[in-house]
Amino acid sequence: MRWNVPLCVAASLSLVIALAVPETAMSHERPRVVETGVIFSAQQVESLRLRHSHIITHFFGLAPPFWTPVSEEIALLEGKLKPYLESATAPAAKVIAARLESYKRQYVGYTDGGKRWIFVNAFCEWKESDAWHDRLVLVMDGGLCFFTVRYDVPRSRFGNLLINKNVAGGL
Repeated sequence: MRWNVPLCVAASLSLVIALAVPETAMSHERPRVVETGVIFSAQQVESLRLRHSHIITHFFGLAPPFWTPVSEEIALLEGKLKPYLESATAPAAKVIAARLESYKRQYVGYTDGGKRWIFVNAFCEWKESDAWHDRLVLVMDGGLCFFTVRYDVPRSRFGNLLINKNVAGGL
């Protein structure tokens, strides 16, 4: 039997099916919402890693053991983020610092070299509902609207700032 379905309808249908499959959701548990974004629990990140290790481990470079940051750790991190960006050598970091209040953030606790780190995944205002509350946002390119940074919890300092490449050039 042959189906005569327009390509755009077939693509939309396959997207809806993919999002409806229970295994694609990160967890039934919702991340904790804070003023600047969402904190993912260790269980949520581990659940996602088990299904999508290529994103968590290979792209973001996060490895277990995961842990759940508390609101106080996020508040301390946030108090230092803008000054860190303002003092960074990359000109784009200074532009981001000036617009920082408009960025949404996702926080993931992970361990590297025996130290606790918080991975910050930041992006401009998200227009596609609140899906970013439940899934880590991964965007290739995107310019100044997307950056990640890592926060060394014991030392209270940042590192590994990565600002997405701007497709149009410039900063």
